[in-house]
Amino acid sequence: MMLNMLLETTVTIGGENVTYLDIPEALLYALLGFAITFVGIVVLIFLLWCIGKVMAAFRSKSSRKQKQTEQPEVLPSEEDVSPQVKAAIVAAIAAYYAGENTECEFKVRRIRRL
Repeated sequence: MMLNMLLETTVTIGGENVTYLDIPEALLYALLGFAITFVGIVVLIFLLWCIGKVMAAFRSKSSRKQKQTEQPEVLPSEEDVSPQVKAAIVAAIAAYYAGENTECEFKVRRIRRL
């Protein structure tokens, strides 16, 4: 109880005790408040960083499991696509541009896989 009263200075105004803070004491309280706030923000940032690392570890572990179970998708090569399918693709693109009512400067010279 005595330690609580070390920095306290009271002034009696109108029969009531009013606590008086001088400039060094107010500065001490302000700096203490800034320090506590700064430490709190640092702790929150650290907690969020840790949660992000844990989530990334779980995500990478689940993606590794998913990659192991999935079969790679085999896409057809240019030789596997028949000429009828190529003609259908060209016709669909030409029909799309014809519906636009613009000059069709689009010409398909060859279809190849990139």
